[in-house]
Amino acid sequence: MPSILSVAENGLIGKETDRAIRPGPSADVFVTDAVFEALRQLAVDAEGVDGLLTFFVQKGREYVRVRKYVGLVTLPDGTQLEILPKIRRGATSRSMLLSMLRHLQHGPFRTLSSAHTNATHLPLWEVFVTAFLDALESLVQQGLQRSYVSVESNERFWKGRFQSTRQQRENAQHAERLAVVYDVLTADVAPNRILKTTLHYLQQRNHSAPVQQRIRQLDGALDGISACGSVQDDLKLVKRSNRLFARYELALRWAEALLGRRAYGVKVGQTADLSLLFPMERVFEDYVSHGIRRYWPEADKVTVQESLAHLVDEHAGMPKFKLRPDIVIEHSDRKFVLDMKWKEVTGTDHSGSYGIDHADLYQLFAYGKKYEASDLFLVYPANETFQQPLPVFGYDSTTRLHVVPFDVLNPLVNEVEKLADYALSFQ
Repeated sequence: MPSILSVAENGLIGKETDRAIRPGPSADVFVTDAVFEALRQLAVDAEGVDGLLTFFVQKGREYVRVRKYVGLVTLPDGTQLEILPKIRRGATSRSMLLSMLRHLQHGPFRTLSSAHTNATHLPLWEVFVTAFLDALESLVQQGLQRSYVSVESNERFWKGRFQSTRQQRENAQHAERLAVVYDVLTADVAPNRILKTTLHYLQQRNHSAPVQQRIRQLDGALDGISACGSVQDDLKLVKRSNRLFARYELALRWAEALLGRRAYGVKVGQTADLSLLFPMERVFEDYVSHGIRRYWPEADKVTVQESLAHLVDEHAGMPKFKLRPDIVIEHSDRKFVLDMKWKEVTGTDHSGSYGIDHADLYQLFAYGKKYEASDLFLVYPANETFQQPLPVFGYDSTTRLHVVPFDVLNPLVNEVEKLADYALSFQ
């Protein structure tokens, strides 16, 4: 198995040598100098990417802090850094992250089964690889799809279509040969090459014995299929593949993610593979949005990422500054606007700010006025001190803001029903 480090979001990573020789703030995880240098370089490469990693020195000791992203970072030496969401003070949850990823838009994670999400003994990488192998195994059992491809060759007999121009160019001195092009039915096509290349990539990495055995078995099942000459070119061909390969969609999405050719979070430099790294705020937004679309009771209309209104109605003949609240719910003659924030709110803060960013308050006020909504909602993850909605914030006589907790450890349907009951209790 590869070296695996786990740290919570906003966690602190320090150098093992610093811990031994210098006093200073204790890190959550200590790593070798080589691993720390790779992380430090990644922090430098990603300096312009908000919320990824930060590097700093305090009391002579160097630190890297992981921030708003969760998931898996694979460093050049094969070390894997798991960044897990913090759901309670000092507590993290791998299974909760996997469950939330099932609702992340535009990825293969929707098909993670309960067997995957409940495999708390497995690191993230092993779960993702297992999900890919499950999808590929299903394809192999059904039979690999074949397709016709055109082949140009010089033959001693007529086959397919004759190519006079190429005949003159290549066979002027070989009258016994014919320049022809013909179609052959083969499994050596772009979708299968992508899958084969992914297996070769996984073979070069360390896994548990059962996973290694499955990789070898599936590689044998794809015998006769070549690896990609260019992954990017074959990915473009896959995009143009016909409906014969529709059943390949899931396996190809996993392949694309594992190969690192598509970043759901960010992609910077050559320091690390970040294709399985995700902004936690987006994961939370998609998770809650899915729950509201599916479980909100008797809504007339639920719109996600509504973008019809502008902050400025007219400037030089055009509206400016498009507004995009996370969710707009139309319920009978009422309208609710909700925004999800993956931030920590302090429910016992008697100063009245509760750790809420003032910019979030201004943003919701603009939503209320532009969408003519009386009840606005800021939805934050629940924590030890934030289990109940805060006292209502009255912007004015017609607009009020509700700051409510959403417990991601509870069943999604239960949390949505609780939120709906609270919202509908106001008249």
